Amino acid sequence: MKKAVLLDTSAIMYRAYFANMNFRTKTEPTGAVYGFTNTLLSIIKEFSPDYIGAAFDVKRSSLKRSEVYSEYKAQREAVPEDLLVQIPRIEEVLDCYNIKRFKIEGYEADDVLGTLAKKLSNEGIEVVVVTGDKDLAQILDKNIKIALLGKGEGGDKFKIIETDEDVIEYLGVVSKKIPDLFGLIGDSSDGIPGVRKIGPKKAIPMLDKYGNLEGIYENIDKLTELPGIGKSLVNNMIEDREIAFMSRDLATIEQDIPIDCNGEFLEYSLDKDRLAELFRTLEFRVLIKKLELENFGAKEKKEEVATNSSPQLGLFGNSQIGLFDNVQSDEIVLSKERKFFIVDDEEKFKKMADKLSKEKRAAFYYTTTGLGISSVKDDFYLPLKHTPLFHKNIDFKLVKDFFENSDIKFISYDFKPFLNEGVKIKNMDIDLMIAYHLISSQTKEGVEIPLEHLSGIELESYADKFGKEKAENLSTEEYGKFIVERSKGILETYDIAMEEIKGKNLLEVLEKTEMPLIKVLSAMEVKGIKIDPVYFANYQKELEIAIDKLQKKIFEIAGEEFNLNSPKQLSEILFLKLNLNPTKKTKTGLSTNVEVLEGMKNDGVEIAEYILDYRKLSKLKNTYVDALPKLIDNNNRIHTTFNQIGTTTGRLSSSNPNLQNIPVKTDEGIKIRQGFIAEEGNLLMGIDYSQIELRVLAELSKDENLISAYKRGEDLHKVTAKKIFELGEDEEVSREQRIIAKTINFSIIYGKTAFGLSKELGITQKEATEYINRYFEQYPKVREFEKKIIEYAEKYGYTETFFGRRRIIEGISSKNKNIKNQAERMAVNSVIQGTAAEILKKVMIELYKVLEGKEEEINLLLQVHDELIFEIKEEKIEGYRKIIEDIMRNAVKFDDVLLDINTNIGKNWAETK
Repeated sequence: MKKAVLLDTSAIMYRAYFANMNFRTKTEPTGAVYGFTNTLLSIIKEFSPDYIGAAFDVKRSSLKRSEVYSEYKAQREAVPEDLLVQIPRIEEVLDCYNIKRFKIEGYEADDVLGTLAKKLSNEGIEVVVVTGDKDLAQILDKNIKIALLGKGEGGDKFKIIETDEDVIEYLGVVSKKIPDLFGLIGDSSDGIPGVRKIGPKKAIPMLDKYGNLEGIYENIDKLTELPGIGKSLVNNMIEDREIAFMSRDLATIEQDIPIDCNGEFLEYSLDKDRLAELFRTLEFRVLIKKLELENFGAKEKKEEVATNSSPQLGLFGNSQIGLFDNVQSDEIVLSKERKFFIVDDEEKFKKMADKLSKEKRAAFYYTTTGLGISSVKDDFYLPLKHTPLFHKNIDFKLVKDFFENSDIKFISYDFKPFLNEGVKIKNMDIDLMIAYHLISSQTKEGVEIPLEHLSGIELESYADKFGKEKAENLSTEEYGKFIVERSKGILETYDIAMEEIKGKNLLEVLEKTEMPLIKVLSAMEVKGIKIDPVYFANYQKELEIAIDKLQKKIFEIAGEEFNLNSPKQLSEILFLKLNLNPTKKTKTGLSTNVEVLEGMKNDGVEIAEYILDYRKLSKLKNTYVDALPKLIDNNNRIHTTFNQIGTTTGRLSSSNPNLQNIPVKTDEGIKIRQGFIAEEGNLLMGIDYSQIELRVLAELSKDENLISAYKRGEDLHKVTAKKIFELGEDEEVSREQRIIAKTINFSIIYGKTAFGLSKELGITQKEATEYINRYFEQYPKVREFEKKIIEYAEKYGYTETFFGRRRIIEGISSKNKNIKNQAERMAVNSVIQGTAAEILKKVMIELYKVLEGKEEEINLLLQVHDELIFEIKEEKIEGYRKIIEDIMRNAVKFDDVLLDINTNIGKNWAETK
């Protein structure tokens, strides 16, 4: 029997777009095309079709269903601009395969698919409809099945629906009753109304009992006999009768629209030359390699793409490296005849070490339950805590010695957790997690992501493969193969990742900044910072008393007790019982968010002030005061995790717990920091950069007035205030004026609009606009600099920091003004904040080199954006202070602006700020 696959193109390309949003060349976004192509390849591999057809949607305004019901799909958002521009490229991919495309005015892709499927089925052809739309299950017959995208279980990519039993399992009714089901329950995604307050739990029993809408309405008086059906629902059914039948019509897929087509018409064939040229234009090097298209396409086209693939000069004039320049000559080619070894005793370990000693490179993938190591020929699995066998027969010291002394260059995904186990690695080549982050601006973790996106290697996640089963319950071989799939994938992806890194001129950022930083962060995480549990216990009681007092005041004003943490109950108290004026609505009712309460507080509403204080103290207590003491080790030290890929700007983030988010300027935040202490005989030293982001702005913009202010050692905020408030040379700047000027100085960095500034300062938009205009009059080159950043981002789709780090800027070419403005703010902020973040990283690396081996005397504990916290022996404090201050001032040298610092010393963190 011949087989045809019909593609719901819209469903596939939408899914591909959201999965690969950061993919683009210098000139165009490519993620949807890349994802669509990968899905197409998977479909061809999975189903081996003889015929393929692709259905496209038309504009909503032209649909016949819209004539029946004007609200049909009216709530659907417009196609994202970055997806819209990729649709012609997706059509090109289909054309390269000679896959016929169908778009019929007045009809949806579903109708096209339904009609084509029936025509082919009638010819005796097996049909698979690939879609994300469950409604299509209504077209099933003996030859037609539905393959739902991304719904597969276990290792399956698709959930196959081919029998009524499958449909019942998925939707609750047989296929022919699907339109009746949606006639009752509606479909919010398509704007089909259905009957009010009828959901699947009510609708399915009705259809089981009476068959279809006609049967239900013939027995309308008997519906109350069914469980959960009351008179009010029956009234809804009666009143919405016409809507129910109209909704059924809207949900019914057409299967006989005028399309002249048969199986032979849908035959397809691949034009390799055309596809190779397209892939080179889109820079799909992975797919060129995967489909073995290296020798296809016009020769002159290959040369042209190779020439043009080197990016232009960066924002700051950095020279770029050609895409394939200096690529490793010793390309990694994995053997097809690989062997898998379980290394669970000392003898096997020695054999593994001997085999690996002959390799230049190897990859490993580490979890607390197992270690996978892959060479070009073999895969080795070492059970760790997964089974007691490993620790029983092999001293973990063997593993440490192996990595510390091996000349192999190791590749991994996230080295740091392995280093945190006390393993020192002699040769860390690249960390694929960080490399992929630099390439894509991706902040999500998971080794499966870069393997799929760079190499096209699709691996199931642990949850997809094993569900909720614990690793210790799996067989050593089964779990071992799962782990080495990842180490092997990392090795296989190495060359492609390096091509991308070098082609985007990111090698120096990776090798000189991000890779050396891993050891620094590991040392910080392992050391941790000490807290005083007794202090936190006392502060906890203090907060409980304060929160209790606030509750009583709130309940007294309200005249009753209620759940203060329930927005619904609070809303009823404020706006119904106390009759206060509501200022904002949400989907669920009247808003009681911070903005609303702040407005009420400013209007003198006493209860609003108490509620805000209650929320502030409750959050402080729950987030820090209650939580932190539960995270201490046996030495009362807390170990945060520093994330190198946690932000798109390059800033480090902190988690489990987040120690970078403790309030700095509030009394409560200071009290929390007082609980972080030095060990006996030690002191904490905090050093932070003075206005580092503003200094970066001065250096990069080359604005004479900014540079001059810093060279003269003036207070920049006062200098700005004098201009904004048009003060004379002899007039003093008030405290309030300096605060406003400071806010504006930093607002420029973060791209705040006049609207945002007016809200923050509590002034009119007109005043805010005047302040911003006066700022740019004072610092004219700042405006030029920002314009230059935005133009660069518009041209290339990304920004670059002073050190060459990239960030992809989504929406920079959007026609939507709000999205465009947001992207422009993001672009400016990324350059300034990203440069400042890299200065801190470079400083931390230099400090680590100087302080390594002196852990008995000094340790770097925390990095909080522009602040570093050290723990130092009391008698050594002054000596190390000079060393550290010198490094922080001189590790990075700008041409025009000096980096200044502030140093504070104390027994607790609060005293170091």
